[in-house]
Amino acid sequence: MKTLITSLIATLFSITLFAAAPVEKPSNATAEKLVEMIENTTSSDWATYAKAAELSINWNGDLALAKEWIDHAITVERNNKTLEILGDYYARLGDEEKAFSAYMEAIEINITNTENIDRLQRKVMVYAKELKK
Repeated sequence: MKTLITSLIATLFSITLFAAAPVEKPSNATAEKLVEMIENTTSSDWATYAKAAELSINWNGDLALAKEWIDHAITVERNNKTLEILGDYYARLGDEEKAFSAYMEAIEINITNTENIDRLQRKVMVYAKELKK
């Protein structure tokens, strides 16, 4: 019981931090650097496409371009990282159902990856609550 209470408190604290994170607006130079990153990589380098999409989403940049990049990354390598970024994209758009679905698939693909599982579980909990409303 003590562990459950501690876990709930830690989870609530984590959700609060996750939800309250400030969003930086990209400068034109930053957006240009992301495009340059993509132009200077190979089409099989899913990690660079995923990173560029993640940064664009987190900085509230060009979401259409971020979607194009993450879709390409998923085509090359469908893994828990690319699916988590896809979930972040849908979360940024306010589509809780698709965000939840992408996060759940990311967990299912790599359930044994303990490094990322906590972060994904927090995201799933946030959107599961939203879907219950």
